[in-house]
Amino acid sequence: MKKNINILGSCVSRDTFGMFENDGGFNIEKCVTNSNLFSLCSGKLCEESLCTEEDFPNTRHYYQRCAMLDINKNVFDYIHEFDADFIIIDLANIVSKQVMKVRMKNEPDEENFTYITKTQAIDENPDFLQNAPFEVLDTFFAYEDEFTMMAFVYQYAEMLGEMFDQNKIIIIETKPMERYIDSDGNIKIFSAGNYTAKKTRYLSEAYDVLENSLPLAHVIKFPDIEILCNANHKWGVHIFHYINEYYSYALDCIRAIAGSADRESEKLLLTRIKKLYEQLIRERYACTVDGSYPLKNQSFISSKSVRLGEPVTICLNAQGGTGKYSYEIFIKKKLEKNWQQLDFEGRSSLSYEPMHFAVYEICVKVSDENNVVKKEYFEFFVH
Repeated sequence: MKKNINILGSCVSRDTFGMFENDGGFNIEKCVTNSNLFSLCSGKLCEESLCTEEDFPNTRHYYQRCAMLDINKNVFDYIHEFDADFIIIDLANIVSKQVMKVRMKNEPDEENFTYITKTQAIDENPDFLQNAPFEVLDTFFAYEDEFTMMAFVYQYAEMLGEMFDQNKIIIIETKPMERYIDSDGNIKIFSAGNYTAKKTRYLSEAYDVLENSLPLAHVIKFPDIEILCNANHKWGVHIFHYINEYYSYALDCIRAIAGSADRESEKLLLTRIKKLYEQLIRERYACTVDGSYPLKNQSFISSKSVRLGEPVTICLNAQGGTGKYSYEIFIKKKLEKNWQQLDFEGRSSLSYEPMHFAVYEICVKVSDENNVVKKEYFEFFVH
């Protein structure tokens, strides 16, 4: 029987399920991934709703809902609509989402303010802030006000302990990463303006507070190894958009938690899973000296010269990367511009019989689970 999951965190928690078919075998019931702790822990400006989903017409429905829940301070009400088997929590939004300090327009009391999250919906709908019943006093990242941030972390931990059974809470540790795989398969460093070391320290301190305050919660530790980010991630390049193996790791940990009979068995199993993935990632991503992603297209053709009526065999092979590959084969005459894609139905090789005396070109594309693509080109002459 599928376990039911609620999510209150960032894209990391949602992608742990969303990267896999049928959400990895779980039912995702309630999910909010766009709220910063400053907003979650601060009160309402007034009892009336300050916005509706219709205030964000340029945004997808999911992000409309997240923005509305955040601004109206209804996130916890929404999560509590379904009593799931587990609630997934992460703290990545502390360093990935900006905070807006806001106050009702014409409010005489300078201390009557609250915080909301600068969500994607707000960015995509600039008219909203112009017409909103509140004004923006300041916009900043939570870690820029370290004292208030840590106070909110303690408050958030207390709120979670009061609202949820700790045994149903799963905390996923996250870390901003310094390097990513670009669209060409090269290992690149994020710009210096990301302040990764500072963000990592703040997040680490916040997770320590959360985990110590919720001693019965389940904890999925971040691997003790570099987890590269991925420019080919379904949501684009970002310091929290990891390679696919991370999500496999987190999902396997959640499966272990959901299926364990007791905490001692769970602890041993989580330790074992963590070590296995650390070893796997270390082996797969042992980067070469020039910083290239370790995916190699080793496909080849049987001959560079064939007689008319004889086939040329295209053999598909790859090494490195995630180890699960998909291929595409294209062919054209050398003097033509347009490529024709060949259908080979997932076989490891394909025999192609050319119809004309000409020089032909073949392109073989291989991609892995991280959607990194490596191409190889071949020529053969038909005589």
